[in-house]
Amino acid sequence: MLFEQIAFGGIYLPIFLLFLVGTGVIYVLLRMILLRFQAYRLFWHPALAGASVFIIILSSLLLLFGP
Repeated sequence: MLFEQIAFGGIYLPIFLLFLVGTGVIYVLLRMILLRFQAYRLFWHPALAGASVFIIILSSLLLLFGP
């Protein structure tokens, strides 16, 4: 049985929201590491690189644990 919704405080939320929250946590930790080592100076557009990393993490989580 696949879960498509989760109940949180009586409110039904899509399971995709859990993946977004998990991705956000991983992204913030990874971004702190990248900022610590000044890795963002290697990119032409740091905001675009950050968005790309977020999408890569989200896609990886969905492929590994998604329905």
